[in-house]
Amino acid sequence: MCIQWVIVEYYNVKFYLILRGTEDIVKFGYLRNRIESDARLYMRDIFSWCIAQGIEVFTKFDYLKSLPVTANIWNFYSYLRAKSEYKRLCANADLKF
Repeated sequence: MCIQWVIVEYYNVKFYLILRGTEDIVKFGYLRNRIESDARLYMRDIFSWCIAQGIEVFTKFDYLKSLPVTANIWNFYSYLRAKSEYKRLCANADLKF
């Protein structure tokens, strides 16, 4: 069984997906196509998709020096709000986060 790590970037947030085998790689192909087609996706959409597909996912906030401080603060606030929602999604799916 091969394990691959994939990173999906959403503004200041990085999603680290763990793909365990060919089935997960194929599933990720659908998400990648959706992202590349410029579909309107939000952090919640990406995280929910991973949970629904059974793909393990971790998130991390990165401060971007190229953005103004106020934008980084707003993005961090949005990230914290989303992270609390992720915990609820995981609880409903009986997953650990």
